[in-house]
Amino acid sequence: MAGGQDLILGLETVASRLAHLAVIDALALSLLGLRGADADAEHALYLSARITAEHTY
Repeated sequence: MAGGQDLILGLETVASRLAHLAVIDALALSLLGLRGADADAEHALYLSARITAEHTY
């Protein structure tokens, strides 16, 4: 049967991992920006925040 319980649990696992990776990425970019180590990190964090804000419900 398409769309069974295994598929739902698999999709939830992928979504959870993507959320964790997004948080780790944002933390890493924030730390780089705070250290002043990379202007590109601050720009990437700004772009990420803007795109996320555009896709909120």
